[in-house]
Amino acid sequence: MRGLTLVLLALAVGGCATSSAELERVPSRSQIENFNRLEIADTAGIPQLISLAVDLIKHFEDWKAAAYDDPAGYCTIGYGHLISKLACKDILLGRFSEPLSEAEGATLLEEDTASARSDVDRLVAVDLSDEQFGALSSFVFNVGATRFSTSTLLSRVNDGKFDLAADEFGRWVKAGGEIKNGLVARRACEESLFRSQLTYNRFGRFDRARCVSLGIAKDVGSLIDIDVGE
Repeated sequence: MRGLTLVLLALAVGGCATSSAELERVPSRSQIENFNRLEIADTAGIPQLISLAVDLIKHFEDWKAAAYDDPAGYCTIGYGHLISKLACKDILLGRFSEPLSEAEGATLLEEDTASARSDVDRLVAVDLSDEQFGALSSFVFNVGATRFSTSTLLSRVNDGKFDLAADEFGRWVKAGGEIKNGLVARRACEESLFRSQLTYNRFGRFDRARCVSLGIAKDVGSLIDIDVGE
């Protein structure tokens, strides 16, 4: 299975000019989990993300200035901001009836990641580097705190076994029972960031093609569906 993952990774990270369809964006499970939850009372105490982690999330969430239906049929806008768990045609868009500026999208993304950042801060019992915190926040934003809370990844982190924890990212590459190219690439980038091996390209931009520099990792177990967990 690891070999299949690496083949898909090679296809997924072949360059920066990847279309949204090829990227296979998977809607944020963190936003879905927290959609009907009251806003976090004090966001001031929640750690911020380093710019590289923000740009990683932006890349994999993709950017759409106007409201659209995501792969799950949910009305979405900006950097994957969940407007409704209904299609856009079935709701009143209100303030999202007009396209967003990228600055507005970035503000929404900071608000949207607050729950994931808070969950990492709450569930992780050891000190993390900024890169480790960013990688885990991206992971939780994608898979949700429910799956993360019972994961081997979290157990390895809390045991201080960071190398083993890093190996766990590559297992979470399935959604709806299928391996997703976008998840394969995202997990590789999160792992690379967690290991402090991810850097901007020479133009100062995030480039997911740089995430393949990890080489072949040992098999750490079966692949995991983000909708099922372990």
